[in-house]
Amino acid sequence: MRAADDLPDPREAQINRLKNEVTTLRQRLARRDETITGLTDWRTETLSRLAAQHEEITRLRRTAGHAARVRQLPVRTSGTGPCS
Repeated sequence: MRAADDLPDPREAQINRLKNEVTTLRQRLARRDETITGLTDWRTETLSRLAAQHEEITRLRRTAGHAARVRQLPVRTSGTGPCS
């Protein structure tokens, strides 16, 4: 019957199924890589912004000591909470 092409070859069906599975997995890997790249870029940008903000705060604190009109806020200790 197989010689007459009445029944499909199970090996051909398995090969086709595996090819489809490989294609699907490659697409998933590509999407994952894009996500990782995007998150890495976001992390780098966020860290850069935080560093710039920290530098600005440090600069403002240095200049605050020299300005007479600026009121110095108390420095938080480790036991001081946000509502204290």
